[in-house]
Amino acid sequence: MATDTAEAVTAGQFWDRHVRSPDDRVNWWSSDACTAAYNEQVCGEAVPGNSRGCRIALAAAAGRPLGRGVSVGAGAGDKERALLLDGIVGEMRLWELSERRAAEARARAQADGVGDRLEARIGNAFVEETGAFDLVTWDHSLHHMPDIDAALAWSVARLNPGGWLMINDYFGPNRLQWRRDEVQLCNRLLDEIDRTHGTSLRRVRRSNILTRLRMHHRDPSEAPHSEAIAAAITRHLGAAVKPVGGLVMNILGGIVVPAFPENHPAIAALVAADRAALATGKWHFGFTLWQKPA
Repeated sequence: MATDTAEAVTAGQFWDRHVRSPDDRVNWWSSDACTAAYNEQVCGEAVPGNSRGCRIALAAAAGRPLGRGVSVGAGAGDKERALLLDGIVGEMRLWELSERRAAEARARAQADGVGDRLEARIGNAFVEETGAFDLVTWDHSLHHMPDIDAALAWSVARLNPGGWLMINDYFGPNRLQWRRDEVQLCNRLLDEIDRTHGTSLRRVRRSNILTRLRMHHRDPSEAPHSEAIAAAITRHLGAAVKPVGGLVMNILGGIVVPAFPENHPAIAALVAADRAALATGKWHFGFTLWQKPA
């Protein structure tokens, strides 16, 4: 949650303009093949569904339904709503900067019959939230925080003894500014897809000072300190991050997935390249599940 008021307003306005239908095919998380590969790394089961592997891992670790959960930067609340629908958590409180996303979260919860168990608030959770919870979840939102250490300290403080902290997030380059080797790897795959399928997909560009400034102006909350998250988790939790891949899927998902149907060989090639990158230690996403001592 942005602490600078001006940046918080800018970030909220940016995300107000980016409320999508859950059926939109826009990136890797819109692909069953991609999410199944991701989930297999998280929980050992190759099941489709965005963050479904995280829910499976949490339910197995907790061994019982949890009472109240809280999520910061929850967007339209699809993953948090799924926690309710799967019976993993009884109630969820969401914090957002985007009015439109919070409204969408309420509407979708109401449509799914869990509107009375999902609350979406607008504001600074680090200042306004003083409750105690059985679950604190960061699902692709921790990398938006301007102070990772403060966010993790807050998370631990908000947990009841025996409660769970679940982090499923982006750990890649700050501001989504891809490294040279990452760009080369992904463009080689695009070359292969174009040759094989007769397409002409756009290529990934290397980052520079202008792309970094443009990203900050567009959304000041986008990955300001993502590279520091893993070390911060170790400092605050004494826990390690489990790499789950996502480098190739993350960079190329928005190019490849919208261009092909789900059963197309190009989607399979995207998944295979991502797995190969993870096998060589190249990844963007990681998973951590930690229980607060009782």
